[in-house]
Amino acid sequence: MKPQLNSMPSLVCISNYFETSYFSTWQEALKALYQSDRIGAELDRFIQYNIVMRDILRQKGIEALLDEIFTIVPKNSISPLTIRYITKYWTENPIADYDIQMYHIDDDITILGHTFHGLNGVRQHCEMLASQGSHLLCFPTKEHIPLENIHVGIIDKSYPKFDSYDYSDTRCYENYIFAPKPITKEQMQQYANIKLESNYCMVHEHIPAEYLPILYYVGEGPYMVLATPKLSKLTQ
Repeated sequence: MKPQLNSMPSLVCISNYFETSYFSTWQEALKALYQSDRIGAELDRFIQYNIVMRDILRQKGIEALLDEIFTIVPKNSISPLTIRYITKYWTENPIADYDIQMYHIDDDITILGHTFHGLNGVRQHCEMLASQGSHLLCFPTKEHIPLENIHVGIIDKSYPKFDSYDYSDTRCYENYIFAPKPITKEQMQQYANIKLESNYCMVHEHIPAEYLPILYYVGEGPYMVLATPKLSKLTQ
């Protein structure tokens, strides 16, 4: 089972280690992760949610990628069990040919040529909302700031309710979709039917190309993940 986004530590700003623009090279980012003493717990996410790591994995394979990683950090800093899991997982599950990058929810992100100022910057432009319950409810939002050449929709699902104490919980799993033309209810339904991973997450290694880009927020914590078509070349 893949690690869940909401299991990430709150005391370490690990988005710095995933967003390589904070560092001049991926090697420096990896060293920073090692120095945080979180490398054993975070290496798998560092690989999956870092564009440069994804590029190396796609071109060279997981064993060659791990060999490169262990020229930067000591191999004994990661448990043999974790190494076996990562090797087995990425051998059996090929990485997709698009980018997935983790960001802090306050980071600027550029999607379809428009720069959004953090997660709230995306939310204020949502023109269509679909909520998943026993069935999908879809309707236009009452208030949003329109953009000229980009349209935003959100498909969400409330956190599970186990008892009466949970009914005051307003958190939702949030998937944001983007299109150059106004988003229709039919499009929202099509997106809602694509493969989902746990926590109602649409960002994974099996997104049909025509549905990119997609932004996912688990509903709490400071991180979000963005899947976009492959644009950059391998950088080392």
